Amino acid sequence: MTEIMTAQELSTYLKITTTTIYKLAQQGEIPSFKIGSEWRFKRELVDRWLERGAGHAPKRVLVVDDEPAICELYTRALDRKKYQVDVTYSGMEAIGVAGQNAYDYIFLDLKMPGMSGVETFREIKKLNLRAMVVIVTAYPDSELLVEAMKLGPLTVILKPFDLSEIQRSVESLVLMTTRV
Repeated sequence: MTEIMTAQELSTYLKITTTTIYKLAQQGEIPSFKIGSEWRFKRELVDRWLERGAGHAPKRVLVVDDEPAICELYTRALDRKKYQVDVTYSGMEAIGVAGQNAYDYIFLDLKMPGMSGVETFREIKKLNLRAMVVIVTAYPDSELLVEAMKLGPLTVILKPFDLSEIQRSVESLVLMTTRV
């Protein structure tokens, strides 16, 4: 039997915001259909959509997180044939690395000691990079997230997550940004 998901369920599955899901559905970028006024998604079709888009993967990803275990999870989750993953453990280090390399995506932890993700995001924006910034947080109700959203990240990914969740979220972001 085919699993049919709501936008909220798909958001959880892909680890991207429901706003992003609605945007993809409205633009016809993700396999979807409507029942009444509500979007629905067949999991099997979404999985195939993700697999087809895997060839459009970004060349470089920067992960910024003060937790080495999270950085290691990203590094293991992203296939080295499709992604080159660089890791930094602080905002200051991230700004230096981002200023010297071209990244497609920057996964930025919101709450870090020293320089917060918001401060890091502000500085990265000043560099006028083409990288898409994705906020990663375990604190969805924090004031920091409200501040970060004002800066215009591509989306927000909520912790905790596992290997497959990272892979799905990155693949869906890649498809979204290469087709939109």
